[in-house]
Amino acid sequence: MRRRDVPTTANNGSATKKTAGHDHQDASSKYGVQAELNFVERASHFSERSGTFRGASTTPKHSEVIDHVSGVIKQRFGPTYNVEPFGSTVYMRGFGVSQQLLGNQNTNGLYRSKGDLDLEILDMDRPFGFTPDVDINKLPGISIEVYRRLAAMFSRAGFKDVQPVPTASVPIVKFQDPRTQLSIDINVNDRLGLMNSHLLRNYCDVLPGLRKLLAVIKLWALPLDLNNPSGGANVSFSTYALTLMTLGWLQFKGLAPNLQHGFDVSTELAKEGSFWIRSSTRAKNATRLWCDVRFRPVTAQDCYPPLPVEETFADWLHFWGHAFDFEHHSIDIKDGGVHPRPDAMMQSDAPRLSNVVCVVDPFIRSRNVTRSVGHDTLDMLRTECCLTLDVVRTRRLPMSTIISGYGSLQRLREPRVSIP
Repeated sequence: MRRRDVPTTANNGSATKKTAGHDHQDASSKYGVQAELNFVERASHFSERSGTFRGASTTPKHSEVIDHVSGVIKQRFGPTYNVEPFGSTVYMRGFGVSQQLLGNQNTNGLYRSKGDLDLEILDMDRPFGFTPDVDINKLPGISIEVYRRLAAMFSRAGFKDVQPVPTASVPIVKFQDPRTQLSIDINVNDRLGLMNSHLLRNYCDVLPGLRKLLAVIKLWALPLDLNNPSGGANVSFSTYALTLMTLGWLQFKGLAPNLQHGFDVSTELAKEGSFWIRSSTRAKNATRLWCDVRFRPVTAQDCYPPLPVEETFADWLHFWGHAFDFEHHSIDIKDGGVHPRPDAMMQSDAPRLSNVVCVVDPFIRSRNVTRSVGHDTLDMLRTECCLTLDVVRTRRLPMSTIISGYGSLQRLREPRVSIP
């Protein structure tokens, strides 16, 4: 499906006509100058560009916590270390739905919680991660002891419920800010989190209504236990996975661009958009993985018509409940949406072939972000999609009676974003 021509207003206020379904085949040449900014330049520009991570992307409560944590880090380690948010805090651009999106349902039917905030300590000595010249088995910055020391430091600074989790796939320290009641996860230099947050933010900026759609999906999934990636025996979908699934579906329908098109060839030039990670934090002799984090910047030509949220959500339910072939297809936004699962003979992809659901990470190409989702969870997703779709389309009940907190979303407005 290809979308129709729509008028787009550029920064100068003049209307320009955009070509339907433009795939940007010349992305790597037309946008070469900006897209080939190396990782250090792009990271340093985050705080300088329109719509920075801090300010436009964070609520006052989030900013207060970030400043507090940053002050503790700088006091202990010096001014060269920075603390930045990543995740939905960034790509939702302070959309203001945290009370409804997180936590337990109260007597009023709204989701209210202390909320979550993902933070990262930027190590300016390793802007490209664990590069080939670094002995990854001797780095003190990835040792268990470092995360224990960080945990002790946060405890002394007055944070509550401090817990180091050094053996996670991305080692973190978990704690709570007593003043704002925000629950915080912080890691050291996992810059892929920053980069994929920036990528998703670009998609949200050119797809009006996407932020609200993602909020609706999360509000729907939470009480059904379909948005619980750390659910023990009943692990379900992370917010990141649901976001990638939604974007891949929109690309498949021709309703979203592919910002990574043209950057799929590994060349020396691609090293300018590189980040290196360890394959495992548990292995004694871990190998490193090279990740291509390039994507082109969005322009006014990428802007799509606003999504009719209720109609789009109903289509979303139909796709996952009735149409998508989970056994034979995968979601991959770098490749433009829906694709057959990789050939079993491709050994690099073998780990994800046996997974029940396959949603490929746009940067870590061997990673399936839904690898822990089992058959029971998939059956529940399909069943709940079908049941909700029947209520919406057959019984024609209003969304406010189906999704707790939906009414409050109607009062929210998309953030103002400047797109060149």
